[in-house]
Amino acid sequence: MKIERIRIPSKWANPAHGLSERVAHAVADFGLGVGPCGKTVVMLEIEYAQHGVTIHQVCSCTERKTFVYPWHTVTGRVEVTYV
Repeated sequence: MKIERIRIPSKWANPAHGLSERVAHAVADFGLGVGPCGKTVVMLEIEYAQHGVTIHQVCSCTERKTFVYPWHTVTGRVEVTYV
């Protein structure tokens, strides 16, 4: 099965905001196709480990990116959609 989409609700420190809004809450959304950076994502992988969740993303230009979400930053259910 191929992963089509991964959604991770998480929180992280955001130094751009004032002291009262230091922690940002959002859902990180990874999907196949053209991403916000303009590159085309052709493959997604997810890995669960003792430290947290790791997302591996591969673009059509062969660029690879890794995103790490420690367990203490995950604020809800991790959703993975397969095709």
